[in-house]
Amino acid sequence: MNTTMKTTMRFKLVNTLSLFFITAAPLATAAVDVTKTRDGYTLEQSQTYSSATGYKELLGGDSVTSWWAENISRTMLTAVLPNRLPASTFETDLDEWPLKLEAVTADTHLGEITLSEAINDPRAAVKAMIILHKGKVVFETYPGLHPANSHLWASVAKPTAALLIEQLIDEGKLNDSDRVDTYLPDFAGTALGETTVQQLLDMVPGSDTHDSPSTRRDPDSVATRYYRAEFDEAYKDGKVETVREILQGAGRTGPAGERFEYSSGITQMLVFIAEAVTNQSWSDAFDERVWSHVRADGALQVHLAPDGMAMAHGIVSSRLRDLARYGLLYTPYWSQVADKQVVSDAAMARIVNAEHNREAYAKGDGQRFTPLLGEAPVANSRQWDAIYADGGMFKGGLFGQGLYVSPEEGIVIAYYSTAPASPLHRFVRPLSKALTQE
Repeated sequence: MNTTMKTTMRFKLVNTLSLFFITAAPLATAAVDVTKTRDGYTLEQSQTYSSATGYKELLGGDSVTSWWAENISRTMLTAVLPNRLPASTFETDLDEWPLKLEAVTADTHLGEITLSEAINDPRAAVKAMIILHKGKVVFETYPGLHPANSHLWASVAKPTAALLIEQLIDEGKLNDSDRVDTYLPDFAGTALGETTVQQLLDMVPGSDTHDSPSTRRDPDSVATRYYRAEFDEAYKDGKVETVREILQGAGRTGPAGERFEYSSGITQMLVFIAEAVTNQSWSDAFDERVWSHVRADGALQVHLAPDGMAMAHGIVSSRLRDLARYGLLYTPYWSQVADKQVVSDAAMARIVNAEHNREAYAKGDGQRFTPLLGEAPVANSRQWDAIYADGGMFKGGLFGQGLYVSPEEGIVIAYYSTAPASPLHRFVRPLSKALTQE
């Protein structure tokens, strides 16, 4: 391939990536300099930003979003899941790895740059990043956040909703092939009542619940309505709906199982099912089954809608190291951070076996996620955005949050940022390969 062809292909790919970010957050503005707020906010800033945390305002990715991502419990009901065990102590391997990893390059919307350049570019708004290899910390930086501060996971939290379902499958309390209305009788006769548990896990519901650039711009879309409901914002005629009511009214757009259509509402269906089967609030069930077994530094904050619904699709907060601990639960190194195995071998096998969803991924939102990541995965699977042939797993968040896990190698890459366009997603695969080539 000649230089001109390479340049042209790179231009198209980077512009596709830029288009993804621009359309994914239509109100996005320039990223803020997060280093200036690392040590906190003034009284005036906190009062101003607190009063401006509506659904549309938070899509902007600017100062309001950045403040809110660190202070959600000031504006929303919050279930606090305490760290019940003594915190685990990570071993470190920081003699050579940081310099090697900082030199890793990726082709991003900011150009072909090193990890060091990406982290230090104000446009990336990187607040914190940690990399584990075989359970050891090999890289860690906090340019815009103190290590003890919690931060929004955003959609990185979606696998938490799937994890409770995986446990219930392991226990024989439900099956992948079961219909939703088996557990949620109030969904009988609705489009989502006909879908199966696996179709929810893989986000192939065939319903008008799609969360996309176009649905976020449409004030009458199901996606916009369920997001507004979470912020206690009226839809029409002063009526404030609940997410459950909105999803009960979702319509059928095609056969389930055919297209990957990303949707936070579909994640919330898993929350409702877990609550019905366990007869516990989702927060209590996750605390008992998962978080109480993690040797965390701090509490996990599960933020709630006005009706008390746990917003496990993304409105979850924790310290960065605790997000990394969560990622390590999906590896053979789980015993370094937990007192029991909470992600079973059987669950892991179901997650990484993404071949069944390859066609649906390619037809649907795989066309958005592949440019985001820079390397095409096999497919999405069970609330993870991408599964690679070598077992790598990725889940991203709207404003540049990310969690990448390479199970067998014990690699976990976790990061927080608040940027309309974060380059860090493009680094997860090159970083993972750099670690495994040693």
